[in-house]
Amino acid sequence: MHRKYSIAVVGGAGTWGSRYLRAYAEHPECEVIALVDRARARRREFAEHYGVRVAYDGLEELLASELPNIVSIVLPVAENPSAVIACAEAGVKVVSCEKPMAVELRCADDMVRVCSERGTVFCCGSVYSGAPYLRQTLDWVEEGHLGRITGAAIPGGLPHEVAGGGCVQLTILRLLTGLEVEWVEGWVLPPEPGWSSPTGGSDSLGDSASDCPAYGRLGLSGGVICEIPRPETATPCLVAATGERGQLFVSSPRPILIAGAGAASTPVSPGFLDSPPGDCFTALIERLMRAFDTGREVYDSGHGYHQALEIAMALKLSAQRDHERLPLPLADRLQRIVPHPYRLRGGDVAGWESIGYRGPPRVSR
Repeated sequence: MHRKYSIAVVGGAGTWGSRYLRAYAEHPECEVIALVDRARARRREFAEHYGVRVAYDGLEELLASELPNIVSIVLPVAENPSAVIACAEAGVKVVSCEKPMAVELRCADDMVRVCSERGTVFCCGSVYSGAPYLRQTLDWVEEGHLGRITGAAIPGGLPHEVAGGGCVQLTILRLLTGLEVEWVEGWVLPPEPGWSSPTGGSDSLGDSASDCPAYGRLGLSGGVICEIPRPETATPCLVAATGERGQLFVSSPRPILIAGAGAASTPVSPGFLDSPPGDCFTALIERLMRAFDTGREVYDSGHGYHQALEIAMALKLSAQRDHERLPLPLADRLQRIVPHPYRLRGGDVAGWESIGYRGPPRVSR
């Protein structure tokens, strides 16, 4: 008989949360014991469809009645810090939230600190949907096929939002290279239409708090440089790395892997590329299940996304300071990036179509 992990999905009746809910409900080792969402009509539909017996309006009600093994939080960014900390303080063993994890750097600091103090494994649940085979690719790198890393790049820059999708790219960079970012030189472009901070105010760089496209240079440990060119045209390559033994391009629908250097280099196709990559949400929740079993953080960890968010903020701060080279960690923990209104407030408030979504899917009864 399969072991059952007790699960609660907070915000599970939204566009992204409903995908978590489906993956958990369909997994034979998971039992969704509670669905939390303020959208009562949609919540009822999803709960009935997936057989979830208990539903709540808020996280406080859940934690007063249940202590799930795993809580996946899919809420507007402004609500992430208090929700994650509440779960850790209640004794939840594994908690995940979505990106960006916080608006202010000090709030992200608190999330990571409290989870560490309470023994809660904290994950920032990106599914890396644009990077198929990422886990297998990381294993390939760990086997030594790249050798010592000598260079890295984010070839398409950080378009649209440095703290949203940009944090995914920055996290993949750290995972692939195994190196930490020690300094940042940053440039930004004005926020795209519809992405400006609701607080208003602008300068030559656009609203200084709003999420926006970014580019620049990152100094990695060991003297390795990561070049991030200005976003100009779309590219399927999220991150590239060069080593003494080969090269790697993280792209969709599959990574490009190259063995050797110079004229002797050649593309290779390891056996894992012969199989379909699998459902990314299923892979995500299985990582959370393993975290519950082992107590160890997963590769899409809260710590990793905390580091990525700080890099994103440093890029913007450097741009404001005439592209000054800034060492990490930042001394000023009051730095902030205000994300797209959809990410900040949620689709029910900002409008699902405002970021290109159609809204939560309908479920058949």
